[in-house]
Amino acid sequence: MFDDISLAPKAKTAVFIGYDPLEDAAAKMLVHSIRSRTTKPIKIFPIIRDQLLAYDIFNRPLDPRGSTQFSLTRFMVPHLMGHNGMGIFLDCDMLITRDIQEMFSLAKNKKYAIHVPKHDYSPGQGTKMGGIEQTYYPRKQWSAVTIYNCDHKLTKQLTTEIVERATTKFLHRFEWCPNEAIGSLPLEYNFLVGEQEMPETLPFNIHHTLGAPIFAECQNVDYADYWKSEFEATFGRKFSAEDIIN
Repeated sequence: MFDDISLAPKAKTAVFIGYDPLEDAAAKMLVHSIRSRTTKPIKIFPIIRDQLLAYDIFNRPLDPRGSTQFSLTRFMVPHLMGHNGMGIFLDCDMLITRDIQEMFSLAKNKKYAIHVPKHDYSPGQGTKMGGIEQTYYPRKQWSAVTIYNCDHKLTKQLTTEIVERATTKFLHRFEWCPNEAIGSLPLEYNFLVGEQEMPETLPFNIHHTLGAPIFAECQNVDYADYWKSEFEATFGRKFSAEDIIN
């Protein structure tokens, strides 16, 4: 499913997926959605906090306001790439519906340190996954989908030391990256299920940011049927009541 993270510095392009043990099925589905549609071989690496701790790459405590284990480790992508090449970070609760190479083709302008879908987003619900209180801040959701130009001088400052010590605000609001160095991606590259109206055409990236149908309270969310068909394609069996997390 995943490639060996030790190979990341040798990859010119790669996808990194934030991994949380509570969302193992979601991560596997995301990997399948990418591999089954890509027109070129692609390296896909998990960002597993315990693995980074074991390798003594990252030693920061969990973010108490974060709903996943990869709340802060996502900013390790440039370091894991050896500060070379191009790396895409994706939250694990997503499904890619077209060729991932489309994303790389949109980020060829090297003047930008990163490319993101620039949502002007204010959460419609008071809590996020795991019952954590929602907070609003500028550039919210921008870090959920990020293409890093790891050769850029601004991403080179995202060293292990910085990611371990910088404030959450500094990292998630991209305070390390001025506006003129942030390129834009179409919003369909991070379609927020339950927060945006369903478009007429299938978006590139379906992000179940409020919870996927694997959770009992999310059985009737937008794109639930699509999610369940992707579950069947990934695991070779239909989604059933036994798979639901209460």
